[in-house]
Amino acid sequence: MSVSTASSQAQAGAPGPGTAGLDSSRLIESDIASAAARVRGAENVNPGADRMARALARAFELWRDRDYARRSEAIAAIARSAGYSVAMLENSIDALLKPFTIDALKSIAARVSASGGIDRPKTAGFIAAGNVAGAGMHEIAIALVAGAGVLVKTASAEPIFFAEFARTLAEIDPDAGARIEVFHWSRARADLTAALIANCERVVAYGDDLTIESLHSRPNVIGFGSRVSAAVVAPGATDPSRIDRVAELLARDVALFEQLGCLSLHHVFVVSHPGDAARDLAIRMSAALERMGKSMPPAKIPLRDAAEIRGLRERARWRRIAGEPVELFEGDRLEWTVVFEPSSARDDSFKVSPGFRTVHVTGVRDLGEFRDCIAGVSGRIEAMAVAGDESEAAGIGATVEAIGIPYVCAPGEMQSPPLDWRHGGGGFIDMMVGAR
Repeated sequence: MSVSTASSQAQAGAPGPGTAGLDSSRLIESDIASAAARVRGAENVNPGADRMARALARAFELWRDRDYARRSEAIAAIARSAGYSVAMLENSIDALLKPFTIDALKSIAARVSASGGIDRPKTAGFIAAGNVAGAGMHEIAIALVAGAGVLVKTASAEPIFFAEFARTLAEIDPDAGARIEVFHWSRARADLTAALIANCERVVAYGDDLTIESLHSRPNVIGFGSRVSAAVVAPGATDPSRIDRVAELLARDVALFEQLGCLSLHHVFVVSHPGDAARDLAIRMSAALERMGKSMPPAKIPLRDAAEIRGLRERARWRRIAGEPVELFEGDRLEWTVVFEPSSARDDSFKVSPGFRTVHVTGVRDLGEFRDCIAGVSGRIEAMAVAGDESEAAGIGATVEAIGIPYVCAPGEMQSPPLDWRHGGGGFIDMMVGAR
């Protein structure tokens, strides 16, 4: 295993985990080709699916320990670089790593073994996004268990997490570690990105839709573009005995990773007539977000995002002045924002927030109106949190699964999809381990 980084030490403030390495100006296309050849050649000492699963499980076990030095140093460095609080990142990384258990990894290994001779890629490249530390870990772990050599190109905004995790894996099992190399170069180095695509049989790209579109013409690229997530709350979850807990868990789904990933909660739909329960939930979510500002201090918000949040707040205020039934609940210094509407606006039902703990709560009469609300974005919804009593949750879960939403979960679990999550429809996992 090697970790070749081209991170900006000025951005991180000081050389930290994963930042000591090659400057991007010193990397050339042949370096990427050589790395691809190395991880491909490491097949000669391929540990096999079961051993790789056990090595990864041990690495994840270490990284789930908040006292593990490599993790704590990485989180501190990411927090300094991105302006996040350490507490928010600790909780977010806990949620991210929760599904990577020995049983889950061994299950993937068993599927690899059972699928026999399917034509799997021997090399897989990953172009990571910088908005969420560790985003893409599901696909990277699956590729490694499936026997692929892996090259990871980290983002300028977050060059640390994968580099440090790869070092852990190499310390646990050098043969497993030889199957992954981590690089870092800026988006401006299109020559290096092209070399990655040219030298890997499959490349998985994460990022916004513009980034994915720029790579769309490459036949070996699988793109995971911009996606959003939502929640639907049935009457059983707004019972006085349950509503505070539901509000707390939904607020957690908003706050983790500062609401910047595809699994982050943007809009909560509450089945409620005439809307009193929806308003009650909005108020309680506001209180929960205020409390979380103490236990998980919010990020330093970039100017562009701060301007968007201010604009959203002002529009809500002016709509209220104009007589529309809109209520705005807001924390100090843009720390959190909840916009409540007792009924959906048909012209623009689903709201994608600017992030940084900004969420919409809307009342709907029934599941039919809820389906109408998400119809325009159903192909872009990655996850749906569902709250209600047992029968309500089952009915809503069946409804959203029929729409084709890949991940349906309980509130508080949105950042912890299972390892066999059919991210983006499941094409990648089917290619690597075989369809079920």
